[in-house]
Amino acid sequence: MSDISRPLGRQLRPLVLVGAAVVLHPWSIAAEAPSSGPTTPVVIDEIRTIRDDLAPLIGAALERYQVPGLSLVVVRGDTTLWAEGFGHADLENRIRATPSTVYRAGSLAKPLTATAVMQLAQSNQIDIDQPLNAYLPAFSIRSRFDTTAAPITVRSVLSHHAGLPTDLTKGMWTDTSFTRVVEQIDEEYTAFPPELVFSYSNLGYTLLGHMVQAVSGTSYEDYMAHHLFRPLGMRHSSMGEPAPARGPVAAGYRDGRRFALLPIRDLPAHGLYTSAEDMGRFMKALLSSGLRGGYRLLDRATIEQMWEPQNLDVSLDLDVVNGLGWFLENGSIPDGGVVVRHGGTTLVFGSEMILLPEWGLGVVVLANADGARPIVSRLAEEILTRVLDTSAGRPTGNWVLAEPQKQPSQPSPADIAGRYATDFGLIAIQAKDPKLCACIVEETFDLIPYPNGWFGLGDDALGSLPLSMRPLAAMQFRTEDIDGREVVVARHGDERVIIGEQVPDTPLPKVWLERIGDYQLLNPDPGFPLSEPRLKLRDGQLCMSYRLPKLSAAPVQVPLRPISDTEAIILGLGRMRGETLRAITVNGEERLRYSGYVGRKINDP
Repeated sequence: MSDISRPLGRQLRPLVLVGAAVVLHPWSIAAEAPSSGPTTPVVIDEIRTIRDDLAPLIGAALERYQVPGLSLVVVRGDTTLWAEGFGHADLENRIRATPSTVYRAGSLAKPLTATAVMQLAQSNQIDIDQPLNAYLPAFSIRSRFDTTAAPITVRSVLSHHAGLPTDLTKGMWTDTSFTRVVEQIDEEYTAFPPELVFSYSNLGYTLLGHMVQAVSGTSYEDYMAHHLFRPLGMRHSSMGEPAPARGPVAAGYRDGRRFALLPIRDLPAHGLYTSAEDMGRFMKALLSSGLRGGYRLLDRATIEQMWEPQNLDVSLDLDVVNGLGWFLENGSIPDGGVVVRHGGTTLVFGSEMILLPEWGLGVVVLANADGARPIVSRLAEEILTRVLDTSAGRPTGNWVLAEPQKQPSQPSPADIAGRYATDFGLIAIQAKDPKLCACIVEETFDLIPYPNGWFGLGDDALGSLPLSMRPLAAMQFRTEDIDGREVVVARHGDERVIIGEQVPDTPLPKVWLERIGDYQLLNPDPGFPLSEPRLKLRDGQLCMSYRLPKLSAAPVQVPLRPISDTEAIILGLGRMRGETLRAITVNGEERLRYSGYVGRKINDP
């Protein structure tokens, strides 16, 4: 519903750069356009051939995917290897993209917020293994779980294992202060017990930013300016709206048309404005043991702690590995060693930052269009892969990190027939003599068997699936019993992630059947409408659906399981799952509450 980082997405992104038609994008060569900074690329001789090979492919990718512009910086240690902008930061005003162009960078805010948290830990102002409410006393959220056994700690929030909801959706795209969130979530429920499963949470990072403010005694925005941006020379960066003096800000585009930007409430989670040039300075500090220009951002030991796997013993995470504010990978960049990365997908912007600590290398790519994330992610990976190909001998960096290796699990394949709440919606898999079939978005597809209980969709599925579900056609999947939960595991290459959980076959209480129908939202956000909220039955399964037209034309639909006469939870594991829809009574009238929104029933189906 907001800024997203999906580990599986790295494996499923189209290879938009390698093999792309070499057609120069007109936006990338409009020499007559004014710029937001130096137009001459910074390219050292060592990688000039790489730059010259990739430049036309970048232009072709921008053309194909209607991305007006992007900016990138590549560093090794304290040296800039390549800094350049392609295309336009602002089409209407003919402003070209440069390394100093300011973009909304979305969830690249999270590693920066995590850095601020670890600065406080390094100076002994906090202990990340203590409960969050020890430092943010106003923090309170309802729970159906035993939080005395495993409280919500600062560490668990940093690693997205606190079990917090993904978002407080109400008010996300308004100019409400993010510090209001702590007051508003006391009516919400946690989604999972702490440390059960990776569940990405913008809400959690918003609370961390509030904690930074409470502990430091200064506003979060000022703390970031005085302890990160200014000391590192990140003159284009800010949390929240940038000052005009920081330089031209990239406009955002959807389908080639300028998109009116909405305000962002959750600054610590995805409210970063920055340039590729500035993020290069941040990467240089991290790759130089925390030291940049005489300023010590973090001690080396603290950086190493942030890049240590936090969830190797979490069975349900499979191949997803988290540090503190970072995702960790092994093998995604050939011969790159441990890969430390984070990206961001927010309204009409995409970003990716990748570090190879053992080689002292880092890259950041920022772009200004919906759908840009696959392009910037693939480009970042391609750049590092090619730079490594030109490097001889052993890694040149002074980092030696342990590879993030999970203990191999040997779950037995379960009976795949059943209904599943997945990241792609409700999927029903049925026995059909002599084979299985899957019902997805009202269409039925035959499943192709593979060894060891894996299945896949046939080639006929690709053209029939909506764009958001086409990654299913590239996967193999099976069901497994992990920690007593029957889950859907998807694999692409060597990577495995859980994408869903089996829906229990339980009767639907009469009180919930009576709630089926259309609803009117009583507290809408005018700038970011949520429309057509309803409860309905699909193949006998209770579902909640609504539309977020600013995000997508497709409806959001999630399956529900009532757990009482007044509460139902969204089925599944991970992002948005486990969250609660609750019936409340206001002035004698029943209403439904979800993620801060309140609605009343207006008619039956």
